[in-house]
Amino acid sequence: MAQQNVIQSMITFYDYAVVLCNGVLKSKGLDVILSYPDNFKFDLVLYDFTAGPCLMGLYHKFGQPPLIGVTAFNIPPYTVDLIGSHKYPAYIPYYTLTYDVDMNFLQRLENVFIYTSDYLYRNYRSIPKTDELLRTHPAFRSIPYLGDLDKNMMLMLVNSHHSVDFPQNMIPVGGLQITPPKPLPTDIEEFIRRGKKGAVLFSLGTNILSSDLGEKRIAMFLDAIRQFPEYNFLWKFEADPNKFDIPGNLMMRKFLPQNDVLAHPSTKLFITHAGLLSTHEATWHGVPMVGIPFIVDQYRNLEKSIRAGVAERIIVWTVTKEKIVQTIRKVLEDPSYRTRMLEKSALFRDQPDKPLDRALWWIDWSLRHPNAKSIQSPTLRLGWFRSEQYDVKLFVAIAIFGVIALLIPVCRTFVFCKQTTDSRKKQN
Repeated sequence: MAQQNVIQSMITFYDYAVVLCNGVLKSKGLDVILSYPDNFKFDLVLYDFTAGPCLMGLYHKFGQPPLIGVTAFNIPPYTVDLIGSHKYPAYIPYYTLTYDVDMNFLQRLENVFIYTSDYLYRNYRSIPKTDELLRTHPAFRSIPYLGDLDKNMMLMLVNSHHSVDFPQNMIPVGGLQITPPKPLPTDIEEFIRRGKKGAVLFSLGTNILSSDLGEKRIAMFLDAIRQFPEYNFLWKFEADPNKFDIPGNLMMRKFLPQNDVLAHPSTKLFITHAGLLSTHEATWHGVPMVGIPFIVDQYRNLEKSIRAGVAERIIVWTVTKEKIVQTIRKVLEDPSYRTRMLEKSALFRDQPDKPLDRALWWIDWSLRHPNAKSIQSPTLRLGWFRSEQYDVKLFVAIAIFGVIALLIPVCRTFVFCKQTTDSRKKQN
């Protein structure tokens, strides 16, 4: 996906959901939950809708209790297909585009094309394939169509906040994964404190492995780290690092407590893949970033951070040791990056309640009112044609053309009559 164009990566994402469903159907975990009796009572279902509706067969099996959608993937374009409301391609760029809200005409035209392609591919290719695949399992042969089941959502908890993302009319719970920092393990705490000017965290998240950068790029980063002896670097590195020449100011671990390290007052920089959760955590703790994006929304997340003056970019495909050193030094030595990130952190933290508490309150609300329908958008009933007022627009357009069509012969008749009258006057 990292080297595909926007349409290709969109198709790959949805095709992955079908492959994922195939794995689910073969899993032991599915067998375990299918062994529950059909009358087993669940009071509520929290449903991660990010990668397709494959698991919604289980939702039907257990009587369709109140359903709340959740996603760590910001607000993907298909959220409104599930919960109602409107898409806003006029000012919300597609998640793999780096545009800002003020798009020019050609950017908006491209954005509408991609939104439309996403809608068509998801609803007429990906979901039907998933539905067909799920019905091959004996337990799901008579379920309702998958594309309708997940529209029973009462609420959606979206991983979004206006200080980091784009404004939309849903319950924002961006940052709910950020917990109060815990004390670091003694060896990590001591290593961070030994950095004369502070520490730098380097992590590419869960889906991108640092070890997959390749030996050549890994060597570049190791050589670059040597250029900063006054800082101690912590690198989340999943493979055995012993085959590399490790600088003395670097600690490589298969796992690092990212949130706790970012919360440490000595952490001065975060080298990251620019995933949404990592961007939220860096913003919350006021740590500027150097981003190395690979897939999906990472490009857009980083682009917004660059525009805000809190991050710089490294392009992994053309990276050099000199570029790594130059970029890291720029963010570390220019205090404006940290100043602006602290300003964003203040915006992010300034909320009447904690994002997790807000999410839990709305979950409790759904339990208290399991049959509430008033909170659901009427656009689900109206459908896309009427909710976007295409019927009204079409009527107005037809009316205008109708009036024009009637006026043309009238005008021609009037002109003809006038010419005839004038001709007779001249003859007389």
